[in-house]
Amino acid sequence: MTVRFDAFIGGSYQSEAITADCEETWNFYPEQLESPGATARVALYPTPGVVALDTVSVGSGRGHFYQNDREFAVIGAKFGEISSVGTWTERGDVALDSNPATICSNGDGGAQLFITSGGNGYCYDLTTDTLSQVVALNGKAVIGDHLDGYFLALDTATSTLYLSALLDGTSWTTGLDYAQRSIMPDRWLSMKVVGRYIWLFGGQTSEVWYNTGASFPFAPHPSGLLSYGIIAPFSIGVMGQEVIWLAASRTGYGQVVRAAGFTPEVVSNQALERQIQGYEGIEDSIGDLYADRGHDFFMLSFDKEAVTWCWDYKTRVWVKRGSWDAPSSAFTSWRPRYHAFAFGEHRMLDANLGAIYRMSSDLTTDVDGDTIRRLRRGPAIVNENARVFYAFFELDLETGLGNAVAPGDNPQVMLRMSNDGGKTWGTEQMRPAGKQGEYGTRVRWLRLGSGRRRVFEVTMTDPIPYRIVGAYLGIIQGANPQQQQQQQGRGE
Repeated sequence: MTVRFDAFIGGSYQSEAITADCEETWNFYPEQLESPGATARVALYPTPGVVALDTVSVGSGRGHFYQNDREFAVIGAKFGEISSVGTWTERGDVALDSNPATICSNGDGGAQLFITSGGNGYCYDLTTDTLSQVVALNGKAVIGDHLDGYFLALDTATSTLYLSALLDGTSWTTGLDYAQRSIMPDRWLSMKVVGRYIWLFGGQTSEVWYNTGASFPFAPHPSGLLSYGIIAPFSIGVMGQEVIWLAASRTGYGQVVRAAGFTPEVVSNQALERQIQGYEGIEDSIGDLYADRGHDFFMLSFDKEAVTWCWDYKTRVWVKRGSWDAPSSAFTSWRPRYHAFAFGEHRMLDANLGAIYRMSSDLTTDVDGDTIRRLRRGPAIVNENARVFYAFFELDLETGLGNAVAPGDNPQVMLRMSNDGGKTWGTEQMRPAGKQGEYGTRVRWLRLGSGRRRVFEVTMTDPIPYRIVGAYLGIIQGANPQQQQQQQGRGE
């Protein structure tokens, strides 16, 4: 009997008891098919690849910004500009610490950028292309942003918000133009401008400020107090008028929360929260966000735990992204980091190196030209703990997409199985995914024995756009092992 294995398509969800659910998805994302005539309800599509535009030996990427046909970045201890073709021009030195940098603009009215790096503030004149340090902010500018012509700088050590002069990032009266938290006792740890509001995140609560038009223009919004703070100051992502971050509260931490208006909503699931709460150094996690092909992706990278979690606004499914490290045979967190949509392209920096990338779903290689390793592990198949006999497993894959020349001219899919719910695994078995034009290729494994808690896992490494539509199982009902062997020998 052939059955469609619909549950094989899904996200990453590992329960505390791995035998309850052990699903993994690396470097794929689910897409719900909207047409009623589609042959599948959900498909797994490949995450984008990258190609290097330029490489500079000054450190790793730390901040990225694009506006009005000019692209800028902080790489290591250098601030620079990136041309439309991706070449780097150094513009000045900045302080270096372990935090990301921030870059913002006061628009045509001020023609300036404000950069925070290493706890210091810098002003870049877009007219003269000169970078100057804001001495008044030395050690006081951890995070920067802009609203209504004013640059903002947050000193997280003293929970102080500093304000520049109107349309002048070189002028800061830090003894007068500042505000400190008074509504709640937990310190401000992060800041982000969302629309016309300043979001100020504390360790357990957050508040939203707006422009009142007073002599010090910004003040707390009457409705803008939230019961969620932030645990990772640089985990924030903004999509339109919505903000998403790794949250903490008075009762716990490790939830991912989004807010539209002043109403927060938890978007992480229990399995993800359990894993996050066991991570080392979660306060260092970095959030990133981009939109592509009808999806808005929020990515949260945990470098010490070697994983990037990715949430899709449309499907609300969590999956994993990672760069494959061949020497250690393990994933690392996804190295493309700090997205900017510049010159009609998705541009990324590198979390480990001074590289500038173009990112596209049409590209099939990772950083350094390395292989993108893609993996899908389905849920365990259980039938009241009775033994199930498998005549075959077939992966419903778009085949015949092999490259004209190597690598990827003869793409392969690797299958391995577990009979104890994902505790231990058998050896990999490879099947071809179809050379170029071999669209009728069936990716099928026969004579797969039996198990009470069988898990199927497929892996692909060739540089082609693998797209998984579904899976099928050949189930031999009521057969003992001897009958199964006889049926398989006859091709049943």
